[in-house]
This record gives sequence, structure tokens and C-alpha cells, in this order.
Amino acid sequence: MVFPLQETPIWVRVRSGLSQGLWMRLDLPREVRLWRGEHETAVQEAILAVICPGAVVYDIGAHAGSISLGAARLAGSLGRVVAFEADPKNVSRLRENCLRNNLTASLQIVPSAVWTYTSPEIPFRCGGAQRMHGGVEADGQRPVLGSGEMINVPAITLDDFIASGGPMPLLVKIDVEGGEYEVLRGGTNLFAKQRPLIIAEVHHNQAADQIDAWLIEHQYRGRWTIPNENFPRCLFAWPQEYDGAAWLETSTRTPH
Repeated sequence: MVFPLQETPIWVRVRSGLSQGLWMRLDLPREVRLWRGEHETAVQEAILAVICPGAVVYDIGAHAGSISLGAARLAGSLGRVVAFEADPKNVSRLRENCLRNNLTASLQIVPSAVWTYTSPEIPFRCGGAQRMHGGVEADGQRPVLGSGEMINVPAITLDDFIASGGPMPLLVKIDVEGGEYEVLRGGTNLFAKQRPLIIAEVHHNQAADQIDAWLIEHQYRGRWTIPNENFPRCLFAWPQEYDGAAWLETSTRTPH
């Protein structure tokens, strides 16, 4: 199907995957894979395999909600998806998508970056043509594909968010365009005590090496999915006391 270039995003229903049947306002054709449900299929399957009513999920780098919306439907009114998103334009669209699908009871939107420290302002590079490519540009880190304007956004650590009353997650999903290790560093207490599952899209060698060392230090095990182009690659990680192999085996059998 050929789409005319759209000046503004349009409403469509997701055709398959985790958010199948839900409404999203998307920029077609740039975001056609989100409409088709083809974006991060392994991540979608892993979430489908583990999330049940009442579960709590953190979606860090939620963009327009292609993962958050479907996960919130799975978690139901007794659970919660906490969607962290720093780009104001993405936050606006995420809120629209949440309201359109009547998911306000189970989807909490936090308009903030997640980082190694909490701050009222931190530099953030917007994504340019692809809004999902934005990320924090500070402390020697920058989003690998960010090409848009530089703005200031608030930042919070996972530990500070929980200390302020945030719910404890079963699963933490991270997609922050290069700052994945910084997110993990800000959750020392969370990963030591609550021991959630982790799904992270990792964008460069330095972060991958740092996270490999982090897994050993925090007694986590993981499995990498590495494409032919090497990056971005996806990490599925779990506490060493958890049966992670069974989780991932179940995810490959999850019906689409």
C-alpha cells in the first residue's frame, strides 16, 4: 500500500502484535511499521509472555506508545504501565493515544527522561524526522541518531521515582537511543531489591560492554539478539534466580 506524505499524523488501528486493534495517531508512511505492528516484534512477544492482569511495567522511552498501549491493556485496571517519555511532542501524542483507547486507569505518563541523576533540566536532543530517535545529550553521551533541536527536559532516576511513590515493576523496558547504561545506573536499589526483568535496546559498543559488566555485578543473566548490522541489538535479562530461559522460550510460542 502506498501512502501520501502526511503533514500531520492520522488515526489508524494497529493491525497486529501487542497493540493490535488499538488506535494510534501516526505519521505515515514514516511510522508504517508501528501501524502494522512490526516494530520490535521480539520485544512484543517477550512482553506478551510475561505480563498478566495486575502487573507493573516501566516503558522507558515510550515514544508514541506502541509498546505502552498494548502492555497497559494486558496489565488492566489492577496493574500499571509507567511510560517515561522526555520529548514533549511524543508526550502529547502518547496522551492522545492513551485517551483514545480509554487506558488512563492503567497507563501513567511521566514526561521526563530517565538518567543516572535527578535534575529539573538536562540537555535532550530531539530525533529530527523520526521523533523516536531523540535522547539525552549529556555527560559524554548522545542519542546515536538524534538530529533535531536541543531542548531541556526534566530527568529522574528509577530509584528516586520509586522513592516518591512509584509502583515496583515486574519488567523494565528501555529504549533511549544510547543511554541505556545510564538508566540502569540510576536504579541500583531497584535492581538489588525488586529484581525486575529487563528488556533493553542497546545502540553502541560502549553501552553493550558496560551493560555486560553491569549484569555480572548485579547477578543478572542475559541473552542478546544481535542483527547482521550489529546495532541496535536487544538484551533480554533476568535475575540469576529466575528461569529466564523458560520466559524466552514461552515468548517464541506466543501467538501473534
